[in-house]
Amino acid sequence: MKEVKLRGYVTEFRSPTDFDIEDYRITRDAAFTLDFENADPGVMFQLHDIRVGVELEIKGLLNELTGDLKATAIKVDMEQFKSIKQTAFVSAAPEGIQLLNGAWAGDLRADGQIIRITSATAVVFKPTKREKKLADGRAQNVKEPEDGEEFQALEALDQVKVGMSMTYQGARDRESGVILADRVEFATNDLEDGEAKMWRSLKTSVKAAQGLKPAELRIHKVGTFRLLPDDEVQRYIAALGQRLVPSYQAELKTDDPRKIPFQFHVVQDKSVNAFATPNGIVVVHSGLIVLLENEAQLAAVVGHEIAHATHEHTWRQQQYHKKKRIGIALAAAVAGAYGMNSVADLANMVNGAIVNGHQRDLENQSDRIGLQYMVAAGYDPREAPAVWKVIAKKNGVSATNLFWSGHDNEPTRRSYLMNELKNNYRDVEMTSLRTNAGEYARVKAAVLNASAKKRTLTVR
Repeated sequence: MKEVKLRGYVTEFRSPTDFDIEDYRITRDAAFTLDFENADPGVMFQLHDIRVGVELEIKGLLNELTGDLKATAIKVDMEQFKSIKQTAFVSAAPEGIQLLNGAWAGDLRADGQIIRITSATAVVFKPTKREKKLADGRAQNVKEPEDGEEFQALEALDQVKVGMSMTYQGARDRESGVILADRVEFATNDLEDGEAKMWRSLKTSVKAAQGLKPAELRIHKVGTFRLLPDDEVQRYIAALGQRLVPSYQAELKTDDPRKIPFQFHVVQDKSVNAFATPNGIVVVHSGLIVLLENEAQLAAVVGHEIAHATHEHTWRQQQYHKKKRIGIALAAAVAGAYGMNSVADLANMVNGAIVNGHQRDLENQSDRIGLQYMVAAGYDPREAPAVWKVIAKKNGVSATNLFWSGHDNEPTRRSYLMNELKNNYRDVEMTSLRTNAGEYARVKAAVLNASAKKRTLTVR
């Protein structure tokens, strides 16, 4: 028996004393304790409230042969039951809701999940100045609205265009997993000046191969990477990536400022990783391709990275609680200058918690949207949680630090994806979707052959 701590989402439920998190079967020690994080007098939780989809932290004794974990302590983060507010983007004409007696009602599929709208939900629309002029029939400048007056009641679904932002607020229903929306806001999503400047700053160039020296990818402010010297593999990853780009993005005209100029590259690096820049440069490490088992698993990772770009995560992360974080950082600097190191450390930890707590929300969103991109491109989404099982098998389960880690660890992310499939893809006919393992095996062999050469990565 081994003492462990496991954090994840309940994936199977038999009783409050017998349930699964990922591949672990959880039972309860007679002397266990129940603890809470982020407790709120207005949000209640008891053991009989455990359901599929509830996130728990379990401490206990693990039988590594059977996967049975006898819990000595269960901790519940009450934040998951509070109202959430999230921004996504409209990727298709909205369906599933209708206007009845002046109120919208129905289930709207958005942000990779189901948003339930009732007669009590405020569904509003923010017109642009041009749209307001047309509606008012005036040619003169429109007066700037007062705070809180810029939104109007949504009158028809044709007001909602593909590419608009959608911000929803509400709480997740513990039984069904759907979001019970209090408010849904639609607004035109124009590229902000600061975000456009960020895009322009990430200039990218490819230096051609010279003799035995392979080509290099240079991303300004990020680094210089040695490209895998195999044109077929590069074409393969580019084609895979373009299949995963959502149709509303792919169909934008080249001169549309909102169009993300996606590029896809494989670099020589044995680490298991991939990343995307805000302007759509997706970089896949050769080590990731070698580790994964089929094309659908790679599609899960690439789709996740594409979602970071389409949902503007870098920009949104920079803007999140900007004023509050600047104030905390200044307080830390002042405290450090006067020798108050413990205060400075605490302030920096709080700042890190603000940033990384939000980043974990964005990572979850990228996982949800990545599933959506996979299914739209014809890939079996069940391979997405399998990615984290493959990674954990190779590297073990990594620790997650509340303050400094923007990612959940492998069991947490796998159990999250397993629940997303149950909640939002139960009606999808999975047998018609592909994994493309045969073609992937050929590509993996080509990567291994090309990677036999010296691998280097120079970060500048």
